[in-house]
Amino acid sequence: MMTKVKALLVEDIDAVRVTPGAYEFTVRHGEEDPCGMIFNCPCGCGREGYLPFKPEPSPSWLWDGNREAPTLRPSVLQIGGCRWHGFLTAGEWRSC
Repeated sequence: MMTKVKALLVEDIDAVRVTPGAYEFTVRHGEEDPCGMIFNCPCGCGREGYLPFKPEPSPSWLWDGNREAPTLRPSVLQIGGCRWHGFLTAGEWRSC
């Protein structure tokens, strides 16, 4: 069964650790464009993950540039703990 969780853009991921699917963009020092995102696992287990955006070496994700309703490719696999696997598509985390 595929479950969906709304992705919620936040300014400080540390302030919302209990919010499944929350995410914060990261930027390199002195730059404005995001280079990745920190996210709370959509399953609600409380684990945090980091997804670097391409062109970083593998593993990295292709981001569509939408800050409010992002889409990433390929799928996301949370390593360790719950091992949640799914996609972030149009601002929704969708489990496989």
